[in-house]
Parts: sequence; C-alpha cells; structure tokens
Amino acid sequence: MKKIFLLIQGHTKYCDKVLENVKDVENVIWSTENCMPAADLEKIANSNVSLLQISVPKFNGYGNVNIQINSTVQGLEFAKSLKATHVIKVRSDLIFANPKSFIDKYDFDDRIHQMAYCKHTDKCVPLTHHYGGLVDWVKYNYSDLVKDTNDYNYIADFANLGPTDEMITFWSLPHENSLVPIPAEFKIILRYLKLKGYKDVKLSYEYLSSIFGFFMTFCKEADTPLISLKHGWTTNDLLNNIDVEWVG
Repeated sequence: MKKIFLLIQGHTKYCDKVLENVKDVENVIWSTENCMPAADLEKIANSNVSLLQISVPKFNGYGNVNIQINSTVQGLEFAKSLKATHVIKVRSDLIFANPKSFIDKYDFDDRIHQMAYCKHTDKCVPLTHHYGGLVDWVKYNYSDLVKDTNDYNYIADFANLGPTDEMITFWSLPHENSLVPIPAEFKIILRYLKLKGYKDVKLSYEYLSSIFGFFMTFCKEADTPLISLKHGWTTNDLLNNIDVEWVG
C-alpha cells in the first residue's frame, strides 16, 4: 500500500498561507533551516506538519544549491524513516490549490515525475545567453552522456515527486565548494541520468519524457494547479505563457 508524503522544502516566509493550505493533509513534513524566525518554527511545530530543522551549510553554493539539497535530502530521509513509499517535494513558496485532491487522484508509479519542462521560444533570451558558460560546462562534465549539445531547455526544479529512495538518489547532489554559475536544474538532472547509466542523452522534452513523468497538465485537468505565493502565477498561467513554452 502506498504511503504518500508531502515535503515542503525551504524558508518560512509564507508560513501562515502554507499551513492553512495543508491543514487537512496527512503526512506533511516541512524541512527548513534552523535560523528561520522562531515564531514561524513554533507555528509549524504546533500544527499537523512535522518540522525538520536543518543546519545551514558552511557554503551556500551557487543559487543556494547546497541549502536546497541539504533540506531536501534530509526531508526525504526523514520521510523514509516514517515509511513513506512516495514523496511530493515542493518549494515552500508554492502550494497546490487542493493538495489533498492531488494526492488522492495522481497515479504514483516507480518513476520520478517532474512539474514541467521549460522551453525558451524565439520571443525570449535563450538560456545560454544568461549562462554563457553552460555549453562548455556540459561538454566538459558530460561529454560522454549528452548526445545533443544544441538543446538547452530544461526541467524546472520547483516541484517533483516519486518513490522515496529514487527521490533521495535524484536529489543527493554533492555540495559545491566553490561557485559554479550553472542552474541547479542541469546539475541535478545530468548527474542523475549519468548515475542511472543512460547514454546518448538529449535535453529535449521528447527524450526526457521517456524517462520522467510530468504533472503540470494533470494539475490543470484535476483543477488543482500549483500556485506561486512569491509571484502570483499558477501553473495554468504558465501553460499559456507566450515567452516560454511550459510542457508537461
């Protein structure tokens, strides 16, 4: 029998809204840094959510990737200790419109499922212009893995889900000891694919969707989109974006 956990990962800026959103949901963990406001930590501790306080790493890494990995992996391992078969990992500035409905209706299988694939269109600046070293970084670190180095669209790391052990493998990126100005999405995905033994990898949606499931379209069809508390968009809005094509 499946035992699904919801792992909220990150800061407590939207503490009240998140706790209100999950108040009727079972098996919820919030993994956050122990330097968060004491009032927020107390609210979580006194709610239906299990609080996991994580020490901040000595070095944050580019884009705070070490902090993200720390709180995610420790949260996943805590879920595993509570006999979780599958975990939904979501950033703490995102909520499902109806998290209980999503958990009840979604088809959890033995794969990792991603929120969405992000494809830059001709209407916006290509990702490789924002990260000038991205192409060389991929060629240097993953020349034996990536077949097509012309496609630099990517899987968004806002939220994903999967079997607990597989999620731990996916998120266990070694900590950076110096700044590597490459998006975390590439570091996490490419390491995982190499670890799993894939060859001739393409970064296209067509290829990656043969490995991962995706759930953004399901969220729309099930009327439980993800909502950004930080920016105000929903995943339904992203599906209609003309600058970036969101697929999944």
